[in-house]
Amino acid sequence: MSKKSTSYPITTAGPSSRTRSATKAGQSTTGSTLSGRPVTTPALNIKSKLTDDLKKLDMSSPFKIWAKYSEGQPAEIIFDRGNVHALKKAIKKELTPDLDKTAVHHIILRKHGDETDLEPDAMVDSSFQNTAKNPLQVIVLEEEHEEQATLKRKYEEDLREIIEKSVENAFSHHKHDIVSVSKLSGAKIAKIMDDLGLLTIELSDEDFRSFELLQCRPFRWDLERDKDQQMPDVERWFKSVLNLPRNTHVKDVHTKVKHQRQLRGANITLTGGGDISVGPSLTPCVWIETKKSVEDFNEGQAFGELLLIDHRHALNSMVVLTDCNDHWIIFFFSKREQQQYLVKCTIGDPGMALAIIRRFVLEESKKITEWPADIDPTANLPALPVHLEKRTKFLERITEAVDDRLAEMIGDMSETELFNMQMRKKLTLLKDWCDLDQQPDVDRLIRQFSDDYENPLPQIYIPKL
Repeated sequence: MSKKSTSYPITTAGPSSRTRSATKAGQSTTGSTLSGRPVTTPALNIKSKLTDDLKKLDMSSPFKIWAKYSEGQPAEIIFDRGNVHALKKAIKKELTPDLDKTAVHHIILRKHGDETDLEPDAMVDSSFQNTAKNPLQVIVLEEEHEEQATLKRKYEEDLREIIEKSVENAFSHHKHDIVSVSKLSGAKIAKIMDDLGLLTIELSDEDFRSFELLQCRPFRWDLERDKDQQMPDVERWFKSVLNLPRNTHVKDVHTKVKHQRQLRGANITLTGGGDISVGPSLTPCVWIETKKSVEDFNEGQAFGELLLIDHRHALNSMVVLTDCNDHWIIFFFSKREQQQYLVKCTIGDPGMALAIIRRFVLEESKKITEWPADIDPTANLPALPVHLEKRTKFLERITEAVDDRLAEMIGDMSETELFNMQMRKKLTLLKDWCDLDQQPDVDRLIRQFSDDYENPLPQIYIPKL
């Protein structure tokens, strides 16, 4: 026996009298009845549903998005829906063949005028729609890397060129002559002075007429004996005639003192020393080069010795070339208005020459010896002539051209690289001061501060940065 199915019709009733009265009163009520029972839906729910529908419609509708790559004109991209990663694919397809060999993850998108990269998972919505005047920026990472690589190659080429020039200059400096001052010719001295920018001031006895002459008997050379054999007698003679106070020295050093000085500006290294050393305590400030006759005079030797003693010792320096009789040539450096001068004094009276030497030693002694005012040996002496008052040490001025490209690179150097560069520079200056047999040791120290990253040397000192 079959069962009968019973259907229940669903009827929707019109607004009730209560609803109608509420509507008339201006209330917004939406009502429906199921099986005669009223159901109400708030207006807020309807608005939310419409917003969701619009979003779905927005996400499902195709967009016209303009994108610009490199120097080309903007291109129109028809994009259906998806995220930024999907948009990159669409742009890559549209911009064929320019981006055919570019991986999608190497493509960066930025909105017009914005420096922020769009995230790959960001959803593309109507805010992406634009015009050809404000297109999306399409950037390929390989291009930025290539630009950096190009800049790096340019730096490397510039640095290589600078190094080649520096090495060439270094070799030219290392090809300098090593000359004993006793063999310096007049022509060589003239060239050195030109290279160093030195000018000469020549003085005579008249410029020192205010000095009180020292009384002395001339030294008599034994023409049958070698000069070297007579140097102890020469030493005793100078001690006697100079009559210097205690704590000064007068010594024969002609076989004991050998110095050297590299003149970078003149591309030469001088070697040698004087015969008699005079100065306060054990510090020389005067070298005396003695000759048995005027025919043996070599002014170039005296000038070279002045450069040597001035370089080696702290005090201002003087060199005297003499036969210990009536011929005296005195050299020292003076400075006026930033200009350095070589002062040459030609003196014919031994008493005057010895007075100049004595006064020079006394004035320099005051720099390292403290004398009470009542026993100061210079207290009652006449004023110094202007050039002797302005005596100075000779400073070689080296002007090296600085390549602007190297200055740009310095800004990219690390603190360690800058420290190493400064240490190499200081050690190079030290090399100019040390003896020839010590220079290989300085070279090894310079290599300790190399920037050779592939084959670093063991560091003797690591700066704390």
